[in-house]
Amino acid sequence: MKTPATPDKYLDRMDRLADLAHFPAIVNAGATANILLTVSVTFWLVPHFPQVYAPMLWTALVICLNLSPVVLLRAIGFHNAPIPTLSRMDFFRDQHRFSDWVYLAASANMAFWILVSWAIFALSHTYQTLTALLVVAFLFTFSPVLLRSRNR
Repeated sequence: MKTPATPDKYLDRMDRLADLAHFPAIVNAGATANILLTVSVTFWLVPHFPQVYAPMLWTALVICLNLSPVVLLRAIGFHNAPIPTLSRMDFFRDQHRFSDWVYLAASANMAFWILVSWAIFALSHTYQTLTALLVVAFLFTFSPVLLRSRNR
């Protein structure tokens, strides 16, 4: 029997994609800011690195940078404290406590935004394109919070 996605689920017991919609707004804001910053840096990189392999290298670098705090915190034993529920998690203190599949999903999401933005910016490298993509990325990435606010 599947457990329903609730804000009271423990971080290490997340087992459905729907669980990601129950993060506190500040956690979604941090993830959204990360995506928006990465898309913005990608905009800057595209004209400077026209090589075919550049988007893959950039994607790998960003994913490594995003996962390095998780690996470090897990390695030095910051996992001994009690694991909080989704509704009580802290963006910095608890970022290493998720189930492993959550990092895979987050990495896939980041790869999506990098590769799509690289492709779009290679075709149209204008500030209007950047602005439009940032708005779309914001709406998609922050949508769980926006939808929760709308449904209240």
